[in-house]
Amino acid sequence: MPDETQKTSAPGGDALPLLALLQRGLRVLTDEFVQRMGVAGVDPITPAHAIVLMHLGQESPLTVAELARRADVTRQTMHRAVMQLVDEGILTSAPGTGFPRSTRIGLTEAGERRRDLARGILDELDRELAEEVGQGVVEELRGALGRVWGRAASGG
Repeated sequence: MPDETQKTSAPGGDALPLLALLQRGLRVLTDEFVQRMGVAGVDPITPAHAIVLMHLGQESPLTVAELARRADVTRQTMHRAVMQLVDEGILTSAPGTGFPRSTRIGLTEAGERRRDLARGILDELDRELAEEVGQGVVEELRGALGRVWGRAASGG
């Protein structure tokens, strides 16, 4: 098993760029998330779909543009993910009032269950990371990344 230096160092002993470490972490967490959703008996869900679900709360349905702003992705990217989830029966799509393209997106009961399961698994992964590196480190990382990328640490 590689030691910590091998995990964070490039050949020659130089520190790996932060981007490489973040990508590795994303891959590990994503793989674990997908695996746990499968164990829970949920049809495969992509991390992109999970992000859509996380931004749909108890409030009234939202437009694709509102969801895209919250998730910090393009409307086209959000639209593609939303339409896949509508086709799967996870989201609803209903005409909004006013501008013709103001379709309102909401959760079905199946969508609420999948969102809640995904949220629980993501919370578990956060707790497990905190057990590995310490809760303070996780909170500092969340705060620092939130500040750098202009997002609240709570994800909003």
